[in-house]
Amino acid sequence: MQKDAGKRSQVDGETAARELLHVVMLVMRTVAADMRRSPGAVAPAQMGSLMHVAAGPCTMSDLARHQAVSLPTVSKSVGMLVRRGWLERWVDKKDRRQTIVRLTPEGRRVLAGIKKRTEQLVGRSLAGLTAAERRDLVDAMAVLARVLATPVGEQC
Repeated sequence: MQKDAGKRSQVDGETAARELLHVVMLVMRTVAADMRRSPGAVAPAQMGSLMHVAAGPCTMSDLARHQAVSLPTVSKSVGMLVRRGWLERWVDKKDRRQTIVRLTPEGRRVLAGIKKRTEQLVGRSLAGLTAAERRDLVDAMAVLARVLATPVGEQC
């Protein structure tokens, strides 16, 4: 065990990043495949938009910044989600230059269903872990969430 602890302390940032990106790609492949198979298939970027808007109404500009895409790109994606009845958008009465988006009740229902299915899918993959391994994984995710919450270029 001591040897393992020593080995862990010798991991540099690039090695950790390479391993993290590999795991992220595996998770995204699994999740994206499930989302494509689900009723009303949704792309991962659209899922990201739904999840962000679920926190509360936001401007199209805010959503584009959050998704790290251009305004025309997010507008096209939001348009599709509006046509599905999952989002609604309107021009802000206080600032007519801004368009606001929010989840519809149907969008909230669809998002909850996708999240539940995805959590169950990933949960089945993690079922073989020991309780200690699951705790370590959750602890590591908390560290990653803290470190990655603000993109590098936007940190104060």
